Amino acid sequence: MKIRLIEIQNFRGIRELTWAPSEQVNCLIGAGDAGKTTIIDAIDLTLSSRYQTTFDDSDFFEGKPAQAIEITITLGDLPEIFKAVTKYGGHTRGWDAEKKIIVDDPDEGNGLEDVLSVRLVVNHTLEPKWNLYKASFTGDPRSERSLTFEDRQKIVPTRLGVYTDRHLAWGRQSILTRLSGNACVGVEILAEASRLARKHFKACEEGLFKETVDQISEWARPVGVKLGKNIAARLDVQGISLTSGGISLHEGDIPLRLLGAGSARLLIAALQDHAAACVPFALIDEVEHGLEPHRISRLLRYLKSDRDGTRAQLFMTTHSPVVLQELGIDDLAVVRRDKPTGKVTAISAKTDIAELDSQAPLRSMPNSYLARSVLVCEGKTEVGLARGLDRYWVKNKRDPFATAGVVATSGRGKDQAPQLAKHFRKLQYHVALFMDNDKDPDNSKILLELERLGVKILRWEKGKASEDVLFHDIGDGAVKRIIELLKGEEEAAKILEQFKGMAGKCSVSDWDDLQKKCTDTAIRAQLATCAKKHDWIKTRMSLSELIGLEVLGPNLERLKGENEECMTGLRAWVDDE
Repeated sequence: MKIRLIEIQNFRGIRELTWAPSEQVNCLIGAGDAGKTTIIDAIDLTLSSRYQTTFDDSDFFEGKPAQAIEITITLGDLPEIFKAVTKYGGHTRGWDAEKKIIVDDPDEGNGLEDVLSVRLVVNHTLEPKWNLYKASFTGDPRSERSLTFEDRQKIVPTRLGVYTDRHLAWGRQSILTRLSGNACVGVEILAEASRLARKHFKACEEGLFKETVDQISEWARPVGVKLGKNIAARLDVQGISLTSGGISLHEGDIPLRLLGAGSARLLIAALQDHAAACVPFALIDEVEHGLEPHRISRLLRYLKSDRDGTRAQLFMTTHSPVVLQELGIDDLAVVRRDKPTGKVTAISAKTDIAELDSQAPLRSMPNSYLARSVLVCEGKTEVGLARGLDRYWVKNKRDPFATAGVVATSGRGKDQAPQLAKHFRKLQYHVALFMDNDKDPDNSKILLELERLGVKILRWEKGKASEDVLFHDIGDGAVKRIIELLKGEEEAAKILEQFKGMAGKCSVSDWDDLQKKCTDTAIRAQLATCAKKHDWIKTRMSLSELIGLEVLGPNLERLKGENEECMTGLRAWVDDE
């Protein structure tokens, strides 16, 4: 089975959400409080078999129970038995995969997929109700129909959260229980075990879950978890009860729940994968938790690899750039929440911009996807200046970029940077474009298009690049400080020779001579020209950041006209959350 559509109303921070997820991997990304975990929780609660779930007023949007919680999960790829008239055939609806819509009573033979919608409703009484939903049955006694307990077991997701202990024991809803065909141990054995503890139970455990246990070491190997040869199902003395939850995996006499968080997650992911035939949906909170980068890579590649058999539909959240670099752009869903209305959207991170390879920025700048706001800079010079200005503003008691959720990233040139800004804006990020103004993009209409989309355009005075502004427009002291910073570079001798080679009449003998003459207009012009031609600043990110901190920042008040507007516009955009 696959989830075709998720509809949420009035649940926690979500007033409204409609989302058609991917059939395979769905990694939810977005700013904090966007609603990523709430979406995972909504799936878990709606498809769960836990009828004892409790709710309180805090589970309602804005804490107001007058508006009922309604969560509808529409399931496709149904088993034939589910579509039988004697089963749930009367409640099936039609899914239009192309238009991503549901038709309540589709005509026969119109090519729509048969689907079932499971709805969870919680009103002011705080009593949850699960039913099969069909709009035409509203108010009809048939609207009270729900899945049987046995059939609910077939749609229950496996959830892998920060705490994984329960999946390493044969308790209710654990992955081991499902792998063992929901087999349970006789109550009399467990009762005896609870009295005599591990010693007596060890004598009774021979052959218990043997078929499952024998394969666990083999399943763990592909994800990099090496288990010993003495794996068995034995009594976990800290989990003794009159249920099968007291039986857990052990290596010798040591419960495997004592594995490190990362190893436990990898092992459970492997078990979960092999249980895909009976676990159609897998939910993973913060997939990177407890894992080093190389183990994150191993896990994700394993989950995404093509192998025979049924694959669980995966829903996960992440705040890790390492995770993003391992995923494809089709695997990502960007979650955005409009604070005033509570409307939440989840859209594919892949955009249809012909001039841009959507996968490329995910590989080169994954941090940008985890921010609220993206400052796309024409090149590395502008990125460094922006970072330096951030440090300067922090020193002067202004909010840092991090507080506003801003990430500065390189757009790799005047033609690529606008396309990157368009990409992020289409994904509903708060976007600004910081560019030189000595050359326009080849696409003459792109900047106007970006303004219409809501991108803030930040450019220097017409005809000027960043180097022109730095050497021409912020005073003698500023230029002298830039020369001091250049003199301190490892390639200072090469830089000086490059200047001498271009200087012509503006000849200088050494760095001291250059500092003395830098007040001359012709010298400054030549410095700017040479800096641009030889990429003095562009190829030295740490240098451009220092210039932003120690030169541009302290001299912002010297800027006039369009240059001043560029910098005040940047600060205003950062402050505009």
